[in-house]
Amino acid sequence: MKIALLNLKYDNNYGGNLQRYALMKVLQDMGHDVTHLNLRFNYHRPWYKLLLSLLKIIVKKYFLGKDVIIPQWQQAQHTYEDLCSITEPFYKKYVKHTEQITDLRKLSEFNEFDAYVVGSDQVWRKRIAGGYIKTMFLDFLPENTKSKRIAYGVSLGVAENELCNEEIKQLSDLYQRFDAVSVREDSALDMFKQYGWNKPQAIQVLDPTLLLCKEDYMKLIENGKTTQSDGNLFCYILDKTHEKCTLISEKAEVLHLKPFEVGLNKPVSIEQWLRSFSDSEYVITDSYHGLVFSIIFNKPFFLIRNEFRGNARFDSVIRMFGIQDDCSDNLNWNLVNKIIADNRKKSFRFLANALNIQDN
Repeated sequence: MKIALLNLKYDNNYGGNLQRYALMKVLQDMGHDVTHLNLRFNYHRPWYKLLLSLLKIIVKKYFLGKDVIIPQWQQAQHTYEDLCSITEPFYKKYVKHTEQITDLRKLSEFNEFDAYVVGSDQVWRKRIAGGYIKTMFLDFLPENTKSKRIAYGVSLGVAENELCNEEIKQLSDLYQRFDAVSVREDSALDMFKQYGWNKPQAIQVLDPTLLLCKEDYMKLIENGKTTQSDGNLFCYILDKTHEKCTLISEKAEVLHLKPFEVGLNKPVSIEQWLRSFSDSEYVITDSYHGLVFSIIFNKPFFLIRNEFRGNARFDSVIRMFGIQDDCSDNLNWNLVNKIIADNRKKSFRFLANALNIQDN
């Protein structure tokens, strides 16, 4: 079966890239021909929009006397492309994809697929998907298409409603066109009930990264150009604060470990990022996938909640595995791994049923 995979616009996010890779690999291992729809940000503006923006700036500054910030679109595009260049080699090597798509209207041209799978990550969260959230509901497909519409592990990110009534109505119409829907967080099931999204009935599945085993990621590390990490206390922090830095120093002293950091401030390849978990004895993170990969590699961790990025994601993982934010090294990893294995079977079954193939 020819399958198109759709998720958030491409960027340098490690978790986002790895969940994209993992879901594609699982579908390929099931015997399917999978292509990622390569959505990209485009900060360039056509001349007429640049002219309109300039006129607005002139009016605000010289006629209304307001302070204005002149947008740096060209610089924003260069910055975006520079950041993407760090993870691009992994994407090109492991993820079969289309050419870059910066105009969402072009998606209607990719109509040769038997199925369209959207997910995972926060593709159905308004604050994240923003102006293209309808795209994440496959609005570019004709209503009468024979292609299957499948949502795998879609996330709302938060347990509170971010949609207005009109948005709920519009998305409800698109939701009903799906053949099968699954969510990543259990809180999303409650939100769907509130929205009246019950056909199809959604179930909870694993984040795609959890569908692969530690050994799968070790192969990526072995095949990549990586070096020994400069420490054994991995600190993967998305939003740095003085309090978080103090916590890291205190933990390092108590545990007698050497902290090291890679990530947004110290970007490395995806393979090197994965190695950071393998080389560590302990992980401190405020990232969802920082938490998930700590679990995959069976590393004790300290989770710092991150409300801005969505605490519902953390809550769901904590509940599923029956663990705490402060996970010491006496955690029963055998039990955690069994929970992963059981939910992995459930997740594979969802995909098999959604694609109408026999589950092994």
